[in-house]
Order: sequence, then structure tokens, then C-alpha cells
Amino acid sequence: MSRPRKARTLESLPAPVIYIPAGWTQHQSAPVEVAIEDFEIMRLTDGHNLNIEDAAKKVGVSRSTAGRMLERARRAIALGLEQRAPIYLDASEDLILTPPEHLVESHNAEPSSQPHCGGLAIACEHPHSDSPVERIFGRAHGFAMIHPDGSLRAHIQNPGAKLKRDAAPAAVRLLKSQGVSRVVAGRFGPEAIKALAAEAIQPLVANGFSLKQAIELFNR
Repeated sequence: MSRPRKARTLESLPAPVIYIPAGWTQHQSAPVEVAIEDFEIMRLTDGHNLNIEDAAKKVGVSRSTAGRMLERARRAIALGLEQRAPIYLDASEDLILTPPEHLVESHNAEPSSQPHCGGLAIACEHPHSDSPVERIFGRAHGFAMIHPDGSLRAHIQNPGAKLKRDAAPAAVRLLKSQGVSRVVAGRFGPEAIKALAAEAIQPLVANGFSLKQAIELFNR
């Protein structure tokens, strides 16, 4: 019997991103993933000089778990640099988030100094307030299109949900046609992150959130 997944608390939500070495092509090393929750432990310890106990407490894990998370993040980044492979930061398969109260002030949720040129889309199967944000961007059943005032503009089916290949690019084309500038999902993957970046659409992670919570957090 598998262990139940435990929610993680992050001080801020780093947007999924991919770092591609100069001159890299898809015929070279495969991308290396750094899980967002592992990076959070590394950010707190290596970046902000917290000891491992305090970092573990902030994220809501044991000291031993935090130690393993830190080791994974360091190893992934080291191997990515050694192999000159793309390094991408994304939610892991098991990540469930518990947003702290002040998360609306974090970098990922902070409004840009420039007005958004398009709307917000949230991956969800049904346009109900308690509908969960879907885990996988490219395979999401559909997207809720949100007005600036937080109301639902439309709920559109995702053509990528039924595709065997290239699901993420199909979803990105749909969002582009709707004038979307930001999209919320539980996890994206390197191909989705690259396709979204090419269309200037920002991916935002909110796994474990409801549609209502995602609107409250990101539609600010």
C-alpha cells in the first residue's frame, strides 16, 4: 500500500521554468528536472542560510526528508551542468501545495508592474468553484477562462486531452487563440514550458488548489 502524499508549504511559488545551455539541441542530453519542493529546501538553506531543521519546518517535512530533498536538488543541478543538459524547475508528480496566508504577496502571485495583455486560464475539468486544478497541463480536460474581476468568461475543452502525442502544444495553441497570458495547472513538463515560453504565456503551479482558490491567488 502506497504512502499518502503530504502537502508542502512554500513561502513562494516559483513559476516553472527551463534553462537551456547555449548551443544545446534536442539530439543531446535530455532535460534534468529539479522538483519545486526540493528547490525550496535548497533555496532556504543554500540561498538564505537557514539550517536544515528550520527549512524542514517551513516546508512541513521532517529533517531527514528535507535532507533527502536537498541532496536531490543539488545532485540534479550538478548533473545538469556536467552534462550541459537543460535544467527545468517544475512540480513533482507527488507535490500537493498548502498555500500559507501570505502567499498572495509572493513573487509568483504578485501583479506585474505592466498590465497583463491577456487573460488567466486555469486547468480544471468543470467550471465549479470547488473543482480541483488539474494535475497535468497538456492532458487537462479543459480550461476555465477568467475575467479580470474573477468571474468565469468561459470553460473550453482542451484538444490535447485526447491526443496520444503533442498534447501540450495543442493546449498552448488553444490558449494563444484565447489571448491567455497566464495559465494555472498542477504540473507542466519541459515541452509544455518551452511551448508556453514561445507564446509568452506564463505557467503557474497550483496543485492541491480548487478553482476558487486559484482565482483568489492568481487573479490579482
